Amino acid sequence: MMEVVFLSSVQGYQTDREREIADRLQAERTDLSVRVLTPEASAPLLTKYKLKFGPAILINNRLEFVGVPRYRMLLERIEISKRRAEAPPPAAAPAPAVASAAPKPAAPARPAGPTG
Repeated sequence: MMEVVFLSSVQGYQTDREREIADRLQAERTDLSVRVLTPEASAPLLTKYKLKFGPAILINNRLEFVGVPRYRMLLERIEISKRRAEAPPPAAAPAPAVASAAPKPAAPARPAGPTG
């Protein structure tokens, strides 16, 4: 199950909008785990992701938004994250070809120029 975590601003910025989007998301997408953290609970996570204030949104423990996006943008990012989680890991790149150990041919001798 995918988890969407709303990190609240430590200054109380946009908390109503954050709560409104989280409630709408939880009502429409029952396949998601949606949490809204208090400013006190958000502070350590904001520090972990090198943010000072917030708000921010984590999807599967990955910072996806700083600030509160439009609802449609959030849904698009959730779908991208879902595809990313379902995709198999990329195969290892093939090893580069090793140059042969054959000696290089000698450079041709330069013709002698006029002296004089």
